[in-house]
Amino acid sequence: MPGEGGRVLSVAVRTGRMACVVIDDGNLIIWDASRKAVKTEAQAARKLRRWICEFRPDVLVTENPDSAGQKRGAQLRILKTLGTVAEDQPILNMMVRRQKHFKNAYLEAEDLGQQFPDIKHLVPKKPPIWKSEPYNLACFEALALARDAGLLEPLGGDELE
Repeated sequence: MPGEGGRVLSVAVRTGRMACVVIDDGNLIIWDASRKAVKTEAQAARKLRRWICEFRPDVLVTENPDSAGQKRGAQLRILKTLGTVAEDQPILNMMVRRQKHFKNAYLEAEDLGQQFPDIKHLVPKKPPIWKSEPYNLACFEALALARDAGLLEPLGGDELE
């Protein structure tokens, strides 16, 4: 069954931030994000190594840079760097294809908020077009990656048809 029997570190990269979530036996226990980590590939690698050392996961989930959809430029370079770092770690490395199940990331975050009631109050609202996306949206993407990897319960909300 998804989420049982291990500690998962799922890492997502979005414009201007890198985020992780730690899921232990199906329970979300930690989430973190960094703006500094996405400034260079070296900083992203250092941050990932710190997270691995600190959280001691059994499984690492990242997005596959070869199927990263709308990711471009620095985001792709960082995803490739994460893959390289992960290869050197003594843990299961899952590079997954990001699935688009919802019309936008905010609806997906809402669905994840239903699955994890403790973070429901943190679900970001879509800002006006002239404002930046909420900082914590990257954390919800990390959760979605874990779900895409089959390590969380399946979708429960308004999927794309």
